[in-house]
Amino acid sequence: MHTTVPHPVETDAGSDAGPGLGSLAGWGIRRAVRLAFPGPACLALDEEHAARLDTYLTDLLQPYGLALGPGALAPRGQSYGEMAEALIELAVPAGEHVDLLVMAYAIPDITPGRATTTYLSHVCPGGPLAFAISDQGTAAGFTGLRLVREYARGSGMRRALLIVVEQAWLAYDPGVPAAVPAGHTGVAVLLGDAHPDEHVGQLGPVRVRAGALDSSPGAEIEEFGETRAVILGAALKREAAALSAKSEVILASPGRPTTGVWWELAAALQARAKKPEAGAGCGRIVMADADLDLGFLCTAAIDVRAPVRGAEPGSRVSDSPLLCLDDYRSAAQEQVTPDVWDFIDGGAETERTVAANRAAFGRVTLRPRALVDTEVCDTRTAVLGSPVATPLAVAPTAYHRLVHPEGEVATARGAGAAEALYTVSIFASRTLEDIAAATTAPLWLQVYWLRQRDALSALIDRAAAAGYRALVLTVDLARMGRRWRDMRNNFAVAPDCTAVNLDAALMASAHAHGAGGTSALAVHTAQAIDPSVTWSDLAWLRSRSDLPVVLKGILTAEDARLAVENGADAVIVSNHGGRQLDGAVPSLLALPEVAAAVGGACPVLFDGGVRGGGDAFAALALGAKAVFLGRPVLWGLAVGGASGVAGVLDLATEELAHTMALAGRPALDVIDGSALRFDERTEP
Repeated sequence: MHTTVPHPVETDAGSDAGPGLGSLAGWGIRRAVRLAFPGPACLALDEEHAARLDTYLTDLLQPYGLALGPGALAPRGQSYGEMAEALIELAVPAGEHVDLLVMAYAIPDITPGRATTTYLSHVCPGGPLAFAISDQGTAAGFTGLRLVREYARGSGMRRALLIVVEQAWLAYDPGVPAAVPAGHTGVAVLLGDAHPDEHVGQLGPVRVRAGALDSSPGAEIEEFGETRAVILGAALKREAAALSAKSEVILASPGRPTTGVWWELAAALQARAKKPEAGAGCGRIVMADADLDLGFLCTAAIDVRAPVRGAEPGSRVSDSPLLCLDDYRSAAQEQVTPDVWDFIDGGAETERTVAANRAAFGRVTLRPRALVDTEVCDTRTAVLGSPVATPLAVAPTAYHRLVHPEGEVATARGAGAAEALYTVSIFASRTLEDIAAATTAPLWLQVYWLRQRDALSALIDRAAAAGYRALVLTVDLARMGRRWRDMRNNFAVAPDCTAVNLDAALMASAHAHGAGGTSALAVHTAQAIDPSVTWSDLAWLRSRSDLPVVLKGILTAEDARLAVENGADAVIVSNHGGRQLDGAVPSLLALPEVAAAVGGACPVLFDGGVRGGGDAFAALALGAKAVFLGRPVLWGLAVGGASGVAGVLDLATEELAHTMALAGRPALDVIDGSALRFDERTEP
């Protein structure tokens, strides 16, 4: 099969980037190979073929004022098909198959792309769905990577192969302003699901943007956060000096105008595979290239990883597949201490509301529609103006370094890879600035109303300066819920995990073990958080910053109407994950009431008990614009750091897309109350 891929007029991670541009759950880069093809032609051109080709190329080039050069049709090396076939043989392990093949090349082939891809779909193991991208210059390989991710996500595919090739000749007059390759070269990157030990890298964001060269390419590269190395195409050589102050810079050969950055990436991944010891050659690599004629700036992040086994504190060692979020839960419990697990997993008192949050989803039955075109289920949306690839978002939770050494920085990277919204807790264990530097995801800051209003004010200023896009005020913590697990454990936050964005003196009591049967966090909450705040105080918060204000913890129609009257830009239906008032209404039961009371005046967001994409579908149908994941993100973080967070978000998004397809609702805007039946009766 062959398709024409649309020109990426503005397809970065924040606009028209299709679904699935973040890392794919359970997927990684398994192998990268590169080949140079110096040999003579293998295909002889007879006179009849040459005449047909002359006509084809003349018609192709004439609208651009170009003409065939003398001897242009002489045999000059392997065809693209032959080059791809050799790369397939090297890249695909014996006995395995490929589900999706994408071949990217910048120069017209001697045969049309349809013929080449049809041929490759027959010779490649597995008879894959095959595409060719031949009209985007240097951007072709990057667009190919985006296409791999868009089609692989949620489609049941297990293997994808990206091939980027170029040849050392142009069929038209060499006087035109185009870079002529010095030789026939090709690179193949095999992606797919496998045991993490078989992965040499994980995919981060991929961007192909038109018109981006009008701004600073270096600034966009720096948006990817801390990097070990930057691979620059020859067209971006001028950026090398500035970038070298922060990262190793690898310049691609100008003799490989299309495959150069891919050639160097393959070299880096091959070096990593030859040195499997922990940490060797690991870290983020950013590829960046530009097509000056077409105006494209292309960037992609690859996180070269150490082996999972023994390489990273808290890394997962089980071979069991992670098929659902509960699998992440089981795996995460093995990675943390019992008291930390109780802090994450526990709720208030009898944990009745924790259980009720989950039980509420059991009252939902779906009403699927038939004969609806669901070939593409689009999970893209925007939340308060920020485009995201999924309505699944990261809820604010504190002290991520309790479960992973990189803490919130790893969470931010995972959210960025999944292109998901991340709400950072006021009690984050990494600085707001470090978190922002680590991700391209939109960030919100969650706050409590501190007794020390100047500390709250300073935090708001820092968030705005670091690029955070909204403030989330949690309104259900007048005092901390009685969390029996923490009280029995006499829980206090470890001294090496601090809320670094607040003054140490303000946070001291959170680390002090008290008498038996007490929680240091409850003591700290009573000391630090102001329980006297009322609706009238919101005016100060809104006047203090231009950032939108979101209220988290709304469960009734009365409070929903007051939120709108007091200028809330959005509300989050939440009972704090069952960690505050035991016996509070389950979030899902409160959602229809709140959505009806708001009446479209502002977005209604949802948090509470979501354990998969099917749950998210139900919340969206009942009126939510976005759906937050709290504990599951911590499970992913404990299991695999940034890739674990991305894995959780991508898995839930894939489940959502799967539910959308089977329910006959291929777009988020057609998921409404008619998609389900919901028993809202209160349990006796």
